Amino acid sequence: MSPAGPGPGAGDATMSVARANLVALAWLPVSGLVAAAPFAVLWSPDRLRALPSTLPSLPAGLALMAAGVLVHELLHAAGFLLFGRVPGAQVRIGFQRRTLTPFASCGAPVTASAYRAAGLLPGVVLGGLPLLAAWATGSAALLLWGWLMLALAGGDLAAVWAMRSVPGDAMVVDDPRLVGCRRV
Repeated sequence: MSPAGPGPGAGDATMSVARANLVALAWLPVSGLVAAAPFAVLWSPDRLRALPSTLPSLPAGLALMAAGVLVHELLHAAGFLLFGRVPGAQVRIGFQRRTLTPFASCGAPVTASAYRAAGLLPGVVLGGLPLLAAWATGSAALLLWGWLMLALAGGDLAAVWAMRSVPGDAMVVDDPRLVGCRRV
């Protein structure tokens, strides 16, 4: 979602990128447990030990991660368009060089429910669905992908957490400098 700046102000449901990064860092081991524990129960810990053999080469892995990040932001944009029903010109995808943060931003007001749905969509599609497939099939490669994409959604979880007290029908707009949104 949106990139960083100074601390939140009155009426904001935001946090700084630094704080969002701390939330995402705390989410990393939690997401690993969420991904690996059911897999180990369903397929035995031996299958987890096979995980390193599923790793792609470094260039292929970096290309896959870059593609995953791009699709992640495209899913945010699609979420704003679908759930927020905003014109395409109001949705922007970018990269803030100062914080090395990719983002998708919506300039039009949407309901808090639509904002939450757009925020969580990449974690569900790129993380949750592959994890379900990994648990069903025993695929270590899908487990790894699902966990990485779920882990990358930590900043999105921070944005949704920042707006936890905002009612679903409240109108919000993406903050252009911080992680999260402002009530309008």
